Amino acid sequence: TWQAWDLMEDSLDRHWARELFEKGTQADLTHAPLWQAWALMEARLGHHDRARELFQKGTQADPTNAPLWQAWALMEERLGHHDRAREILEDGLQQARAARARALLLSALGGLLARGRRYAEAEDAFRQALALHDRDPLTHYHYAWDCLRPQGRTQEACQHLRRARELGARKDKHRQKIQRALKRLGCDD
Repeated sequence: TWQAWDLMEDSLDRHWARELFEKGTQADLTHAPLWQAWALMEARLGHHDRARELFQKGTQADPTNAPLWQAWALMEERLGHHDRAREILEDGLQQARAARARALLLSALGGLLARGRRYAEAEDAFRQALALHDRDPLTHYHYAWDCLRPQGRTQEACQHLRRARELGARKDKHRQKIQRALKRLGCDD
């Protein structure tokens, strides 16, 4: 039930939301999604140091939770701390045991490296991610859009975008993003 409260946080008084997060994390210290939701709320409010503390507590409570590591790294990347974001993803990879968790973190690392124009390293990370879990449409999308497209490798990018469409992203916004990319690259059959 505590996790449901994070869905309403935008319409709630921030103080009350913090109290609910505090109670929830006290009730279950290992509930990584709750730590993540709280940290993301603080980040959206511009309280990045507090968000870091919460991400740290969450990763200590459940070091195998890949989405928590990913969210923390993405926050750091948005703040321009690219080296720190990479360190966080690498720390998460050391902890992650499940193939899907490792694939998620490798895909995030590939995106980070590609956005930094480190395409050879990015491609390696994306290929490792796909070797672990080739049915993730967002990994195919990011590999195509962030890594292959900027290098002018349109045919390969189209193959991965088609695969992403075929696999079907869960969220409508992701399906639309994939469809727009297919159209922009001229590979929408």
